[in-house]
Amino acid sequence: MSTIDTAERRVLDVPGAELPDDIPASPAVLVEPFVFVGSTSASDGRTGLAEDAKPEPGLPLSGAPANKLEMRKLYERLGACLEAGGSSFDRTVQINQWVASYHGEVEREPTENRNPDPAFFEHWREIVDPNLWTRDQNILKDRPASTCMPIDRLMCSDAHIEVEIVGVTRSSAIEKRAYEHDVHVPLGGYSIGIETGPWLFTAGFIATDFKSGLHPDARVSEFVWYGNQPAQEVDNVLEQLKVAVEAGNARWEDTVKAVLYVTPWAMRNLPAIEEVWRKHWPEDPPARAVVPVSGVGMRPLNIEVNLIVARPDQGGDREVIQTDRALPPLGHAPQAIKSGPLLFLSSQLGRDEHGAPDGTAASDRAFPFLRRSVKDQLRLIQENTNAICEAAGTSLDQTVKSNLVFDDYRHLGVALPVWAQGFAKGYPASGYFEGPPGTNEVPGCHVTADLTVAA
Repeated sequence: MSTIDTAERRVLDVPGAELPDDIPASPAVLVEPFVFVGSTSASDGRTGLAEDAKPEPGLPLSGAPANKLEMRKLYERLGACLEAGGSSFDRTVQINQWVASYHGEVEREPTENRNPDPAFFEHWREIVDPNLWTRDQNILKDRPASTCMPIDRLMCSDAHIEVEIVGVTRSSAIEKRAYEHDVHVPLGGYSIGIETGPWLFTAGFIATDFKSGLHPDARVSEFVWYGNQPAQEVDNVLEQLKVAVEAGNARWEDTVKAVLYVTPWAMRNLPAIEEVWRKHWPEDPPARAVVPVSGVGMRPLNIEVNLIVARPDQGGDREVIQTDRALPPLGHAPQAIKSGPLLFLSSQLGRDEHGAPDGTAASDRAFPFLRRSVKDQLRLIQENTNAICEAAGTSLDQTVKSNLVFDDYRHLGVALPVWAQGFAKGYPASGYFEGPPGTNEVPGCHVTADLTVAA
């Protein structure tokens, strides 16, 4: 194993988990005391799934189920990445899973009201169930806080799922504690929260009681013409999260990062969601990433939220970062929050103060194969992010984790070389996903970036 050293960040080169040269991503990045493993699949990076992740072509119904073969290979790679950083499955604190809805070249509905039909849920079930089984074989107790999100597509069209994970190094004196609370009793075998070192990580919460589907307190009557379903869901989710945070010996006002996963319908209702967000954080809100997804883990829900909360008595300070050299954040959120060894940024989109840059749509219509707008938008993301990072005493090339969600994978080939130019000191642990078409926090923007930077 070799490493690329920077100030407080080491990019890990992990044999057996290598990525193709044209993908600007590292298998894992170490920032003591945490190891960030990028979004990992069972792909060989060239032809599709690795050979030992596939059943025998002529005997597809003999031996282990195909999806379990894929998951075993995936978790083998995750384990190698954790070991390379001096961690292990039993020291993991957070796990995010990304489930593909489509494979290959497909026509998707560009509608803001798209809701997955029952066939999608059965397809996701076929993927998630063997993933949970494999996860439970590798992580035997104190399982990490978990989020599992359907998106449209993954880079490898043969892959069904990608998984990213965060572990605590053995060399640190930090221990982790999983906890439970009867406000939220999940069915997936994960912990609702993990206390570890400077932070508390919560699982992704949805507006359910895990008994009757949509939580009674989150329901909007179908018989009257008022009420906003996504806003009601967010209200219920944040109420549950408050109880969970306090059960983990942390304080709501110390939240440093929130990730808000939204379906197309929820994205259309973001102004109503914003009002609820302000109610729960009237002052000093956390950094917030708004991530477009294809669905959440229960019908007919539209919202999932996970949090990272500082623990001041364990070194989890909280400093709001604000600079006039960068765009003001979207909605009720700061540009970023610095806590412990990390800088947590709010959503980054390639925009100006009025929205998507003028002229890019016309340029794309005139020269559709150049895809100039996504190149320009990525450069704007890099410029804005760098200004925020510099205000916090760091830089974009110190990024430890980046997730980019495109509204169309046809942008990917021209986007990756531009994105790669921002990282002179080794690539971050990364994921590149395709979300629903035409669904973004800023109309006309093609990519949403969720970034965490070594501070």
